Amino acid sequence: MRSLDLCRRRSNSRPHAFTLVEILIVVIILGILATVIIAAFQNSTKDAGGNALKENLRSMRSALEVYQAQHGSYPALARFESQMTQYTDGYGNTSATRSNAYPYGPYILTLPNLPVGTNRGSNTVTGTTYAAGFAWSFDATDGTFKANLPDADVDTEGKAYNTY
Repeated sequence: MRSLDLCRRRSNSRPHAFTLVEILIVVIILGILATVIIAAFQNSTKDAGGNALKENLRSMRSALEVYQAQHGSYPALARFESQMTQYTDGYGNTSATRSNAYPYGPYILTLPNLPVGTNRGSNTVTGTTYAAGFAWSFDATDGTFKANLPDADVDTEGKAYNTY
């Protein structure tokens, strides 16, 4: 009989409510979890930019090797974009249309935008080691093509983008 009285008392008592301290603990735990998740997403965004940069470099370097094989030299820096995006003859002269006189190319549709770093979004080419506002650095003597970024622009592992 006594156990029956205990059950009745519990069912008739007021429902237990959360205290302010319990709610604050839950909010703090959720805040910590949100911080960890946001940090993970920021790193994945940076990793995606680095992967896009690597792919752009691979494509451009491959196109430059094809150009060099067909012309015996790399494109001139002053005419880099037109020589890579238009039809060319054996001397590197360009034309908007293919003909028997301009049988080569185009090697790329357009210069890619730089997906990371200080000059992000730019698609221009310079011949210097680093120049603000230019996306890519190209050396016409040896065909070196790389991201035109300062050493301070690094990936999630601390490797400078300009060394890819």
